[in-house]
Amino acid sequence: MRAALLVLTLTMASLAVSVGARAEFNCFQTPGEGVRCACIGTTDCSEMKNSGRCKSDAECDKGELGAVICSCKAARISSYPRP
Repeated sequence: MRAALLVLTLTMASLAVSVGARAEFNCFQTPGEGVRCACIGTTDCSEMKNSGRCKSDAECDKGELGAVICSCKAARISSYPRP
């Protein structure tokens, strides 16, 4: 699990420059952990937390890399409404 979170953290940190002040989030299938949602930004990822997609409490770092990174366990992707 730590390896998956490290890969996720590094991937999300590499996107920090393009995200700017917003905290966009995405949900995706992970091997062994099921579906997770993750966000990166300069805020507390409240958009992800309030989206209704998280089925666990979001875990966030403290922004040591210059951006806040949060993730949570999520419901199945197929159950999300289409935009």
